[in-house]
Amino acid sequence: MWERDFNELREVLSQNIKRLRKDMGLAQEKLGLESGVDRTLVSKIERQIANPSLEILSKIATQLQVSVVELLTKKN
Repeated sequence: MWERDFNELREVLSQNIKRLRKDMGLAQEKLGLESGVDRTLVSKIERQIANPSLEILSKIATQLQVSVVELLTKKN
């Protein structure tokens, strides 16, 4: 059961980062550069391959001007 919840959360995170990044007109490379996160890690998060630390989520959230909670919240 936790695996299903974990996979859903990872999908929500991926979709939110991608949507917010595109809404701001940022390429993965620019988001990574401006947030201090490697571009390849941004790509892996968006493709649901990587599991970012809280520090990484905080850096990305700050750059996208949202809270970490918002990154992890499903949008309807």
